Amino acid sequence: MGKYYFTEQIAEKFKSIDSLPDWLQNYPDFRDQIKVLREALGMTQEQLSIMVNRSLRSIQQIENGEAMPKISTLKTIAKALNTELKISLIPRRNILDLLDELASKKAKELINISEVSSTLEIQTPSNNESKRQVENLKNEILQKRRSILWTQKRKK
Repeated sequence: MGKYYFTEQIAEKFKSIDSLPDWLQNYPDFRDQIKVLREALGMTQEQLSIMVNRSLRSIQQIENGEAMPKISTLKTIAKALNTELKISLIPRRNILDLLDELASKKAKELINISEVSSTLEIQTPSNNESKRQVENLKNEILQKRRSILWTQKRKK
């Protein structure tokens, strides 16, 4: 149970996007921040472009959302604007919910494989037994074998 408890702690620390406070969900993205900060400093796009050694068109594209700058470019812009660049990975949804859904799906998949071979031997388990097996396997996956949730066949 220790590993799953650790996941609960991680899930609490890294809230999903849906559980972020409104002020943070609606926080302006980097291009809006660049424009607001640049204007607050009284700096033109041309001046910023010179400071970061980029073309004026490049700065315009970044601020208009037409270009996705590299992180190194964002660092240079942040330095020119006398700011820090902070990058966060925020889960799209609750980690525990995601793990539970994936483990249920994987457990059902594995139990179905077992049931197919049991059917061939004329030993099909009852629906209740199948549900119990799925739930037990799901819990085992969550407790001990979470890495199988991410195992995929390589694309050729």
